[in-house]
Amino acid sequence: MIGEKTRLLTTLLSLAENTGSLSDELHFAGWDATERVPLDHGAANVLRALVLPKAARVLEVGAGFGGLTRYLGEVSATVHAVEAEPVHAAAVRFRTRDLDTVTVHDRPPDSGTYDLVVVQQPYATRSLLDVVRERLSPTGALVVLTASRGVVKTLAAAGFEVQRELLCSPGHEVARAVRGAQIDTELPRLSAAITGGPANGLALLCGPGAAALWPPYRLATYFNTAERAAFACTRADVVRTGEGAEVRRTPLAPSPPVAGISVRPCTDKVYDAPTMVEVLLDEPERVAELLTGWRDLLRAEAARGVEALWDLVPHNVLVDGATLRPIDLEWRNAGAGFAEVVERGVLVLADKLADVGWSAAADGGSTRDLAGWLGVLIGLHPSFVDSALAREVEFSTIGSCGTTHGTDEVRAAIAGIWRSRLARTVPRYRSGVAANEDEVAKR
Repeated sequence: MIGEKTRLLTTLLSLAENTGSLSDELHFAGWDATERVPLDHGAANVLRALVLPKAARVLEVGAGFGGLTRYLGEVSATVHAVEAEPVHAAAVRFRTRDLDTVTVHDRPPDSGTYDLVVVQQPYATRSLLDVVRERLSPTGALVVLTASRGVVKTLAAAGFEVQRELLCSPGHEVARAVRGAQIDTELPRLSAAITGGPANGLALLCGPGAAALWPPYRLATYFNTAERAAFACTRADVVRTGEGAEVRRTPLAPSPPVAGISVRPCTDKVYDAPTMVEVLLDEPERVAELLTGWRDLLRAEAARGVEALWDLVPHNVLVDGATLRPIDLEWRNAGAGFAEVVERGVLVLADKLADVGWSAAADGGSTRDLAGWLGVLIGLHPSFVDSALAREVEFSTIGSCGTTHGTDEVRAAIAGIWRSRLARTVPRYRSGVAANEDEVAKR
C-alpha cells in the first residue's frame, strides 16, 4: 500500500521546476527525514565518489524516488532504471523528465549489455544477479548498495567476488563520507574527523571493471552537501601521494560568487596533528599563546594576498609542534579582510568550545561571555561579538540559500539560532566528564 509520504514526494517531484541532482528546490523542500533523504543534495554521493565509466550504458535496479537515477542520467550515455512500484516509477519519470538518457522500466529489459549495474540490497537476489552476470559487459562493473554484508554470500553464489568494499557514513542513502578501510589505520585522526560516527552503509564493487571505480591511491571521499546551497557544495578526495597524503577539495557545481561569497578548489597535505580546538580542550592554559599565534598567521597570510582568509579560523588550523598549519580553506568572502576574519574566528571558536564545555570557561558564564573574553586576549573589545554575529548570519544565509533575494525568513531563523547559542550557559567539563551531566544531557 502506497503511503501518504510517497504520494507527497511524487507530487512534489511532478511540480518541481528544477529536478537536478543538486536541486536546491528539492533539497530544502523536505520537512522530516523521510522526505529529506530522497531529496537531499547528497542522495547520489555514493556514486559521485566513484569514477564511473564514460559514455556508459547503465542498468539501475530499485530506482526508488530517482535520486541515483537522476545523477546517472546526467553523467551516463544511457540509463535503464527499473522500478516495479508504479507510484515510485512515476516519481522517477518526473525527476528525469528533461533527460533523454533515461528510460524507466518495471523489470530489466530483455536484451542488451551494460557497462555498469547498480543494485539496491533488497533487489540483490540470486535470480537477478544471475541476469546481471549474463548482461554485464567484459569490462563492466556491478555496484551493490547495502546496509549489511549478508548479501556477499548471494553475490558469491551468483559468481561475483567483491573486489572492493567501501564504507558509507552515515549510510549509503545519503553518504557524507565514502572510504576504504585502509584510512582507519593509515590516517586514523583524519578518518574519525571525516566520518563523524559509524558507517551504516556499504558499497560493494564487483565485476571485471570494479577496480577502475575506485583508484588504488584514493583513501576516501567526503562531501559538504548537507546545509549548503548547490553553489557551495564540495567534495574532498583523500589521496596517497609520494610524500604521504593530500586532501583535494573541489566544488560540485563551480559557480560565480553570490554577494562576493564562493567556494574554490584547495589542496592540503595531511598532517597527523590536532586542531587548535583539540589542543585547547587538553591544554586550556595555552589559549593566549595559540590565539596570538593564529592572529599572527592570519596577518601574514593577509599580507601575502591570500584570498581564502574567511576560512582561516582556529578550527581550521592544525597545531603541528611549534608550527600552525591552515587547512580546509575553501570559502572566499570578498567583503572580509583581516579584521573581519579575526572577529569571525573568535566567535566561532567560542561556540565550538562552549559546545564541549571548555574547562577554562567562567563558571555560569555564557557563550557570549566566553567570546568576549577570548577577544580581549588578542585586543578586541567585547562588543565585537555583535558585528561578528551580523556578519556570520549574513554569510550563513547566503551559503544555505545561494541567493540574497527572498531570504529574510532564513536570515531571521539563523540569527535566532545564533542568539540562543550565545545566551546559553557553558556546561563545565572536568577530565573529559561533564560536571553537570543532567544539563549536558538536555543539550
